[in-house]
Amino acid sequence: MFARDRARAAELRERYPHAAEVFGLYLALVEAWESVGDRVPSDGAVEWAHVHVLPRVIEATAAHGPPLLAAAVRIAVGNGLLAPDARAGPPAAAKGPLGTAAGSGGGPLGTARRSAGGLLDAWLAGEELPPVERYLARATMRVVPLATPPDHEAAGAGPVRSDPRREPGRCPACGGAPQLSYRTAGDDPLVSGRRMLHCARCAHEWSFSATTCPQCGETGKRTVHAEAAEESPRGQPRVGRGSAADDALFPHLRAESCETCRGYLIDVDLGRDPRAVPHVDELAAIPIDLHMADHGYTKITPNLMGF
Repeated sequence: MFARDRARAAELRERYPHAAEVFGLYLALVEAWESVGDRVPSDGAVEWAHVHVLPRVIEATAAHGPPLLAAAVRIAVGNGLLAPDARAGPPAAAKGPLGTAAGSGGGPLGTARRSAGGLLDAWLAGEELPPVERYLARATMRVVPLATPPDHEAAGAGPVRSDPRREPGRCPACGGAPQLSYRTAGDDPLVSGRRMLHCARCAHEWSFSATTCPQCGETGKRTVHAEAAEESPRGQPRVGRGSAADDALFPHLRAESCETCRGYLIDVDLGRDPRAVPHVDELAAIPIDLHMADHGYTKITPNLMGF
């Protein structure tokens, strides 16, 4: 199920030293996901995931994650901030090194006291979570199929005003926001292929206009940002406006921004690299993400690792 992810992440870890820690953690997560195999039940999958998957995700992160993230997860578990036996219920305020209240973003990476089951329910309900909690929830739910929008009312988030699946740029399967876009490889190398969006919540993919912002629907103010040359004099990839240079480290990756809402997505061009796995390759675009943040753009949805 994750063979392509594993092979591509291993390849990119060697190719891109700037993202070696990220891909090292991703490979550890793949091993955790594969360890549960196809045992995810059709009923009660969320309950099952919090018992059988979340502990594996925590273990993989503590052992292989970037130092700051690994330390935050260890402290959260050690302080009982993610109580494994508690289920649902509102999060209680926390006092300590990682934060002071749910959603406050306190601490270096932002986390708060919350039950493990409540954490997954909150993510499914679309709540804004501190970075560490969002990461743990997304990594845990990666193996749980989501075919329909989450039941917001059952999760305690109040009634749903409209069906998000009908909103422009939203996933037609679950209503989630897009994580990235990619271009399919076309027969003509001079012509870009069809644009697809990849859902951050359920991984469903759907065709979308090549010139429309998935966030606000703007159709005429799109800007492309990509790596301009292989390396700057300081040994770091340089990013600017325009298409990627042929000798770029990642010529198949670029950001497409909207000048109206200032949102952006990473776009993966399979015509330039047919071996790319879009949701894996997108993790390598850290220099582009940093460039976009420096210029006042906000990613429509941060990826699994928080970039």
